[in-house]
Amino acid sequence: MKDATAMACDASAGLRARTRAGARRRSALRTIAHDTLVEALRGRWLWLAACAALVVGACAGFARSLALTEAREVTLAFAAPLARLMAVLIIVLTTVASVVREKSEGTMLLALAAPVGRASWLLGKALGFAALAALTGLLLALPVLLTAPPAAAAAWTLSLILELTLIATVSAAVARVLGQIAPAVGAALAFYLLARVLHIVLLLGERAQNYSELQALAPLVRLLGAVVPRLDLFTRTDWLLGAMPSWPELGGIALQALLYCALALTAAVIDLRRAPLG
Repeated sequence: MKDATAMACDASAGLRARTRAGARRRSALRTIAHDTLVEALRGRWLWLAACAALVVGACAGFARSLALTEAREVTLAFAAPLARLMAVLIIVLTTVASVVREKSEGTMLLALAAPVGRASWLLGKALGFAALAALTGLLLALPVLLTAPPAAAAAWTLSLILELTLIATVSAAVARVLGQIAPAVGAALAFYLLARVLHIVLLLGERAQNYSELQALAPLVRLLGAVVPRLDLFTRTDWLLGAMPSWPELGGIALQALLYCALALTAAVIDLRRAPLG
């Protein structure tokens, strides 16, 4: 009887210890994510995002004034790609600058002196960048939300937030590996451009199989199709013009964003554990 009571007490104590440890990890993640978001808000992000939203709105109004017919469609066809491009540029620049500054100033050394693992630190940073991506997407989507039908605008904005979250995670991983702003920004934008035109690359790969001198490129194209996300499926302007996405299509986009965010975060964790922190 005493042995059973002792075992029950040990099990209860172990459960309480695991619960407290889990609560501490969640608290650490919230703190890191909050600090990451606050750092961005205190920097130039707000000015960049606000100015970009004003530029998109002004350009959309100008396009609307030039349209003789179908003014709403012309406005959306002009404003949506511009808003998406500016949002991506803001997220890439803000994320890369934050990571490089943290690395150069040794902020991570101070943070990891606390009882926080490297993986937890990177996950907290990724959550902070995801929150920043959501705010950026909502702010830059305002001209679209005010013009497009509500359902189409909501689907487009959700896809934009997922796209920005993916790009923010990839940009943070690239900046952590390269350690300098210019190469990291260039690499992140090159990745985004490749992911955006991947459907064209895949089509050229299919056509290359018909020509003997180009057949050697087919394996490379298939490899790119396997490792690069299909961002051409994200945040499509034709959704705002009547071609609403289905729920399975939106679910596939969300799953793809989650998968590639996890892969980028895993690569960052591996690099951080391999490289010295100094």
